[in-house]
Amino acid sequence: MPGGNGTLNKVPRYAPDEPALMARGKGCRLWDVDGNEYIDFRCALGPVTLGYCYPEIDDAIRRQLSSGIVFGHPNELEFELAEELVTNIPCAESVRFLKTGGEAVAATIKLARAFTGRPMILGCGYHGWINGVEKTSGLAPGVAESHRSFAYGDLAGVQRLLEEHEGKVAAVVLAGAYAAMHADDRFPQELRKLTRQHGALLILDEIVTAFRLRLGGYHEFYDFLPDLAVFSKGIANGMPLSVFAGRREIMDLAASRAVVSSTFSGETLSVAAALALLKVYREHDVIGHLWQAGEQMGNGLREIFQRHGLPVELKGLAPCQAFVFHGDHRYASDRLQQAMFRACYKHGISLNVICFVNFSHGPQDIAQALERIDAACGDLSFDGGPARIDPALATVGALANMGA
Repeated sequence: MPGGNGTLNKVPRYAPDEPALMARGKGCRLWDVDGNEYIDFRCALGPVTLGYCYPEIDDAIRRQLSSGIVFGHPNELEFELAEELVTNIPCAESVRFLKTGGEAVAATIKLARAFTGRPMILGCGYHGWINGVEKTSGLAPGVAESHRSFAYGDLAGVQRLLEEHEGKVAAVVLAGAYAAMHADDRFPQELRKLTRQHGALLILDEIVTAFRLRLGGYHEFYDFLPDLAVFSKGIANGMPLSVFAGRREIMDLAASRAVVSSTFSGETLSVAAALALLKVYREHDVIGHLWQAGEQMGNGLREIFQRHGLPVELKGLAPCQAFVFHGDHRYASDRLQQAMFRACYKHGISLNVICFVNFSHGPQDIAQALERIDAACGDLSFDGGPARIDPALATVGALANMGA
């Protein structure tokens, strides 16, 4: 396989300390092919919100498997899930299903252009490889020219772009920046006002934030309504499913002049898993648990980093905090990240730049993980040599920082 895997961020970056192959998972733990156990904070790069092999999800998949996976006609489960989502997600007047977050973002961009009759898209954050138009090859002529990027929180920068391309911007696509998000963040509401002033749609990439910060994610937490939104990673506890949702008058275009169609839309195992997940969320305070576990993890890590004198911060909102590495006289920031992650793998901890928790992380699991990370940080040493960063990992590192 080119690159060793179909997902860049799954390729082992810290071999031989990072395991090359995982064999199985249960709850909040993983075991590699050599039998080594890890307390996991990668959560499959975000999709696992309840835990690996969560019984209610597995049972729902088994039940549906005996009735069929995909048909050439609609299945009633699709409409049950659609009704649940419209009921529980603030911005969702209607919904459609796909399989990955990136293609769902692409669908919303197509709808925005059809609805507004405008060509330009302004984007903030990583929205999947389909929508990646900067510093990449293989694009048709003119595609990159119809996209412009802005930094999270830079309201003045967005305003300049909207004014520079007045009457040409179809939509602003926003993903929350994990390290920059905080409870009093006014950027989302101000951006909502600004897009309305310029007649542009606001598309929310809730691929990671939904089913973590709140059911509706970022826009429910900050109490505003986008025109369209995309959900994926947290919706089915690891089964491949994405949803694009929003205002009915825009969504209706997906069935007419801005067709979005997929053979695997409504594939029943994933839909059954999503329905089972929503039932667990209704019966248990999953969101509250993610916040509590994230706060326990974050507070413990900050104390460890301070005690060991490591220039590392954990920033952002508790369910999806981000590591921020700073260079000092001992380590360049990239080398510090490598050293810490390598040491954590040696002590049975699987980490990523985004520190995810799931519903199976109990207080004892977090306490044990913090003990292991404390020991790992105590092992860090500096040999005075140059940072040995593999240039081939540069793209992987960039995507890691965006939570890909």
